[in-house]
Amino acid sequence: MFEVKYYKDYRHNYLILKDNGCLSENVYQRKMVSENKIRGLLDSQERFINGEVLLYYEITSKQSLSSIYGGKTIGMEQIKKFFIQLKVISDILQKYLLDGSCLVLQPDYIFQDIATGEYFFLYYPDPEEGNLPQLMDFFISRVDSADLEAVEVVYKIADLISREQFVLDEVLKWFQDDVAGGKNKNGLESADRGMLFQKEDCIKELVNDKFDIENKENTPNKDLGHVINKRTLSRIIPIWLLGVLGAGFLCYIMYFYELSYKQEIYLTAGWILAAVLILSPVVWYFGHMLIKTGRIVENKGNDNRIEQNLYCHGDDYANNEMEPTEEYSNTVYVPWTENCENKLYSMDKKSKCHIDLGNLPLTVGKLAGAVDMVINEQSMSRMHAKFSRAGLDICITDLNSTNGTFRNGIRLAPNASEIIEPGDEIRLGKLKFIYR
Repeated sequence: MFEVKYYKDYRHNYLILKDNGCLSENVYQRKMVSENKIRGLLDSQERFINGEVLLYYEITSKQSLSSIYGGKTIGMEQIKKFFIQLKVISDILQKYLLDGSCLVLQPDYIFQDIATGEYFFLYYPDPEEGNLPQLMDFFISRVDSADLEAVEVVYKIADLISREQFVLDEVLKWFQDDVAGGKNKNGLESADRGMLFQKEDCIKELVNDKFDIENKENTPNKDLGHVINKRTLSRIIPIWLLGVLGAGFLCYIMYFYELSYKQEIYLTAGWILAAVLILSPVVWYFGHMLIKTGRIVENKGNDNRIEQNLYCHGDDYANNEMEPTEEYSNTVYVPWTENCENKLYSMDKKSKCHIDLGNLPLTVGKLAGAVDMVINEQSMSRMHAKFSRAGLDICITDLNSTNGTFRNGIRLAPNASEIIEPGDEIRLGKLKFIYR
């Protein structure tokens, strides 16, 4: 087993592994991993502290499989993408004369950039730490039971591993056969087959060390509202001005010229066209504004209903009779953990988002589809924190966030967990909450 620590400096998060004897023995593998930037592997640094050899693996903006799928299931598409990328990294390791069995295939040490879907593996020069059976146990426990194809593939792979007949190339042929047979109607298999065909190009690119990793965690969002308004006005104003100029020209003709009956008919048609050019942009613009205003009013109504739902539980608690568990003289002891509201109430006047902890586990962040609750705040990470239950206690876990998770002003280490109690101040990025 590894002795793992997590460390965060100003801009980076690291997973630290100590030497179990293999780092000192396998100097070549250690140097190749730490001195080269290999696509598909976590970037690592070699450090000597107090006479010990340590490997620092950078995990900034990445999440482990156990964190990503702790509260949701894995489908066929995710399984297929994982094994395809595992094949790609295995071939790349051969170019560096590295042992592919030294990839640590455990859910806690396989990371993914949830924005791009790319997997990153941890390489440690100890083949005994690979543990592919443990990974398959994780897949079996998290596979989507409604996806029969995924269930079949996972159990087939687990059976091959148990009989020591697992060959990665044979597994990939299953996926290619599915593409040829057209089993998936969404067209996703063709994209994965393209990944296989582009494998050699990826290897050449990475051997030449041309791969750069950019952290786009805190890219600021543009103010789309102002852009849309300016674009709309820039389109309708020329049409409106054309109608006004046309009306002015028609007035000039009526005032200075005598027109025949036929010419008056043409003039009437011109007035109709000018009226359309003048009124249609005005009607369209104000109609657009009314629709936008209606949406704002509807959203405010939804917010009011949410606020009412958030505070309606107080009356329920007041009407319910509490059964005393322990009595000291005339004072009845009421356990906090059983009678608190289990909610995080926002302390920010501008952002009144509250987090209900009644249904756990719960992950929060700003990337829709990756978390259970989306909080649209720039200081939040894509997957920021996770709330889970340990017995009667509720724990908060930092999911390797960039701007940190704080409990009563103390920052949690990456992937560290702490029990929260009523009255605690919880800060996620810049957002502050009070737990009640």
